[in-house]
Amino acid sequence: MVSANPTGSPLERYEAMTAAAAPVYAAWRTPERPRIDVAIDTSSLANGARATRDAITAVVAQTNAAVDLGQNHGYGMQWLQPLVTVTFPDGASVVYGPITAAEATTIVDIATGRVPATSTLAVGTIAGERAGIPSLREHPFFALEPATGRRLIHRLGFTDPENMQHYLATGGYHAAARMLDRHQSPAQVRQELIDSALGGRGGGNFPAGTKWNFLATAPGDEHYVICNADEGDPGAWVNRVIMEGDPHLLVEGLLIAAYATGSRGGFIYIRDEYPLAIARMEQAVREAEAAGLLGDGILGTGVNLELRVIRGAGAYVCGEETGLISSIQDSRGMPRVKPPFPAGSGVFFKPSNVNNVETYANAPMVIEHGAQWYIEYGTERMRGTRLFSFSGDIQRVGFMEVPFGVPLAGVIDACGGMLPGQQLKAIQSGGPLGSMLPAREVPNLSMENAPFSALDALMGGGGIVFLGDQVCTIHMAEMFAQFVEEESCGRCTTCHGGNQRQTEIIRRTIAGDGRREDRHNLALVDRTLQFSNCVHGQFSPKIVRNTLRFFSDEYERHSSGRTCDALECEGLIQFRVTNQRDPQLAEAQAICPTAAIVGAPGNRSVNDALCIRCGACTDVAPNALVREAKPATPRILALS
Repeated sequence: MVSANPTGSPLERYEAMTAAAAPVYAAWRTPERPRIDVAIDTSSLANGARATRDAITAVVAQTNAAVDLGQNHGYGMQWLQPLVTVTFPDGASVVYGPITAAEATTIVDIATGRVPATSTLAVGTIAGERAGIPSLREHPFFALEPATGRRLIHRLGFTDPENMQHYLATGGYHAAARMLDRHQSPAQVRQELIDSALGGRGGGNFPAGTKWNFLATAPGDEHYVICNADEGDPGAWVNRVIMEGDPHLLVEGLLIAAYATGSRGGFIYIRDEYPLAIARMEQAVREAEAAGLLGDGILGTGVNLELRVIRGAGAYVCGEETGLISSIQDSRGMPRVKPPFPAGSGVFFKPSNVNNVETYANAPMVIEHGAQWYIEYGTERMRGTRLFSFSGDIQRVGFMEVPFGVPLAGVIDACGGMLPGQQLKAIQSGGPLGSMLPAREVPNLSMENAPFSALDALMGGGGIVFLGDQVCTIHMAEMFAQFVEEESCGRCTTCHGGNQRQTEIIRRTIAGDGRREDRHNLALVDRTLQFSNCVHGQFSPKIVRNTLRFFSDEYERHSSGRTCDALECEGLIQFRVTNQRDPQLAEAQAICPTAAIVGAPGNRSVNDALCIRCGACTDVAPNALVREAKPATPRILALS
């Protein structure tokens, strides 16, 4: 625990902290004996990192190996999780992966020198050199990252995210301390952000400095800064990376924002599905309070800031700033009509500023290095770098920090292309309120808002999902339509009822009962939804609109031809027994949840009326049953 220095200027107090933290971090970077760090983050835990750590701990105890154990955050190569870093006494750090529990003995032997460091499990070095092992930065996955190295996430892999001393020793809180030492007034801080053109990273790109100006000039002296960490879009986890990998960076960003806007209170609103992020942010707040970097009289000044971490309750509409504010106030999470905007009437009806995690996390860099340094990367419209997470049917799933404007085609190459046997069919960005674009548009897209906006699409909050040619876009549209219907808060009938109608039409189509007038009705619902009270309703038809525009032929095959090429839409497919002799057919019959596989051995068949198209049978007995297109049923038109 870092304790506050009771005397001196803000910078002197800060320098006393860093003087105590430096040897701690130096000993961690160049340990007396090898150390094994298991990447502990949500992605690694989902891939078995806890079992890996337990197995390594057991091997070390059984063999009495002369190694230490620790943790860090994954470097971004999520397809290789669980990742393990071995740091040797000379400071060289080598990343290995994937390391499952079965490789625990091997990784301990590598650390102790019984097995050469150049094991086939080695991915690359992140510090120092080891003969025969390339630098991790040479991996093609990082080809699009800044040539001078990462900016926002430069600590990932090089620190223990649960150790505040590591953050201090690597320059953390220096920007805030220098600012509080009266090197910059609140107005100068806001102007620096305006000059840097730092835009909101939630997707809108509204200038952060301008937004802070709104709060700073609001009446009264009870202002609040609020961090929106309710990251709910599928395929987007960039906010989680910052909170889990460098939590004090967010705390420092909020401290800078509070000073610049005259705020004395702040909230970090995190979705409940992020338990590790919540735990690490709560710990960071406690550590900062104990060190005198939060609370009353921060670093001996008259600046006060109380931060609280709020656990969200799972409502997607709480990603909208006024819905989030309602939830913080213990009200039902429902967006409210604007104006008034939060800068005039926010949490507890007091002036407030809402930005997302990445926006606040960029503020310390801007204040530390200046606007001109910040705008070295990016485009005229969008300055700086951005975290993106990439997933779907690609070979390398992960996250990277790239300058705005890099070509999307280059991203696909960096991600290793599509999975074997698949071709890119579509990209999905911006989550359920975002967009779905065809592969033919990829050459026209770069990583900034404008090219997406030109196609009535959204780049969104940082998550891009790549869909292969085995995906049905109509089925995807139904999934998102259902989601936005269920997540409507119900405040306005326009959104609630409009999304019900949209979902009904798409569901009827995938059930094999599409109608000729459905296109007209979907367009009518779309136009009506634009009168919703908030962006949830206004943006909810965007994916269906993209589907009708860019995947029109596929929609028509579903609606008129009653055909799903991808064999995903339940009403347009059937299951049929093709091999009565397959011994796994009996198992498939036994596990069928609706007993749809009927008959005795040698005469089994699928009762289509009972089948719910779950696919469990073909998973168990892929050589005994087949999923196929259902024979088209001719329409019977009533005569008037």
